[in-house]
Amino acid sequence: MFGGGFLEIGFLLFVAYLLFGPKKVPEIARTLGKGLGELRRASNELKNSLEEEIKNLDRLPESGSDTTSTYGHHDPEPPPKETGPGS
Repeated sequence: MFGGGFLEIGFLLFVAYLLFGPKKVPEIARTLGKGLGELRRASNELKNSLEEEIKNLDRLPESGSDTTSTYGHHDPEPPPKETGPGS
């Protein structure tokens, strides 16, 4: 993910151990894991909803012959052309 190898991860764990102590490191790791899992779940939901919306847009007719608007209502018909005395 970050391109770090085993040595870099080991160094970060050692620094965390020195800063927070042996009892706090597992608690911090657990909290970070839950947060990353929730972030991944939320991003997957967003991705799925965007893909579904794109599929719905692709299903719409491409020609302008359909008078149904995006909200499912029919557009009002245009007013009739007025014919004057000179027509």
